[in-house]
Amino acid sequence: MLRWNAEKQWNFKENFSFIHGRMLASGIRDWPKLLGQCFQYLEPGGYLELLDLCHPFQAEDPCIAVEPSESQCSGFLRWGRVAERCWALNGLDYRAAEKHSAILQGLGFEMVRETTFRWPIGTWPEDEHEARIGELNLQNFMMFMTTAGTMIIRQDPVYSEQEAQDMVEAALNDLEENQYTSKFFLIM
Repeated sequence: MLRWNAEKQWNFKENFSFIHGRMLASGIRDWPKLLGQCFQYLEPGGYLELLDLCHPFQAEDPCIAVEPSESQCSGFLRWGRVAERCWALNGLDYRAAEKHSAILQGLGFEMVRETTFRWPIGTWPEDEHEARIGELNLQNFMMFMTTAGTMIIRQDPVYSEQEAQDMVEAALNDLEENQYTSKFFLIM
């Protein structure tokens, strides 16, 4: 396995038959450059595989308001939308995955295939396998929000430390208390 800072200029001596990237949205600022380097360093007939989440976070409950400015907005969905704006302030596009197919085709990739998956957040699905995925996703989000949630929101100077902490607390409470009624999920 080879590890490399993907945003640096690539200077490998050999090309690859397979390049895999997962959960890169939090670190890539120039997707066309990265995907262009993937194209340049793939052998003819080689494969590129990317897996990332697509914002915004979602919920099956159609009654949940989704605009962060609305007072009735789900705490978790509000945090996700504010976080997306904060990431954008740092040049990160959490909707980049939606644009990959067009960029890849423009670069000359052939047989571009996009597959999306809906991953539940919480144990609300009736299907046992989906519920297990949701359980793991919920654990992941709870840990992520607890360790990094406030720091992410504080990237926007509009929010005080206390406002950011309150937003994270509301998101965590929302995830724990409303998972069965809101049925949160994300798209991969």
